[in-house]
Amino acid sequence: MENISNMENVFSGREMSIHELALEGDFQAVKQKIQLKPELVTKTDESGRIPLHWAVSKGHKEMVGWLLDLNKDANPADDSKWTPLIIAASAGHVDVARMLIDNGADVSAVTDQGRSALLYAASKNRDEMVRLLLSSGADINKQDALGASPLHRAAGPGHTAVVKLLLAANNMDPNITDRYGNTPLHYACEEERLEVAKLLIHAGASVEVQNKQEHTPLQMCGPGFARSFKN
Repeated sequence: MENISNMENVFSGREMSIHELALEGDFQAVKQKIQLKPELVTKTDESGRIPLHWAVSKGHKEMVGWLLDLNKDANPADDSKWTPLIIAASAGHVDVARMLIDNGADVSAVTDQGRSALLYAASKNRDEMVRLLLSSGADINKQDALGASPLHRAAGPGHTAVVKLLLAANNMDPNITDRYGNTPLHYACEEERLEVAKLLIHAGASVEVQNKQEHTPLQMCGPGFARSFKN
């Protein structure tokens, strides 16, 4: 094999680490380093991430598959408990997420803030990712440390396609409340997302639920928006 020192990438005047090479997508250099030192496949950096995390973050599918074949673990968590699947969901790499799930990735895993892959996909309007995660058994009502569910995170920004997917799923609770007592409808009304608000109400969301400040959803919006429900 060609001497690896002749193949090294340089980053800011120094040799790039295995993690930087994985992030950059230099598959040849990553393979050469790991073939010389197999223990690098599970070497953690200062954030607790291994090369797999960084390859996933940029969607380097071929490298991800190779690293999975070596490591046989699709669920390593970094210091903040981000797994490769949560990273893939947040970044929107559907093919990589599918590969991770096929290799045993836990769709129920959460970060240290209690945030799941589904929550991140919903909050970033990634409808194809949401569809994949739901079909793989993700908990649709899983709430984070603030009590936010995927539906909360999709309703406020007005992610209509994602809201439709979530509302069509089994066991969806349209009146789920966060730690402030807000339902998804509270946030849809606060942000005046009319289409989403109507979808939520049609699915059974109540306009009478009060949050901890004793405000109903319609009290979170302007009078013009409230009147629009009658049209």
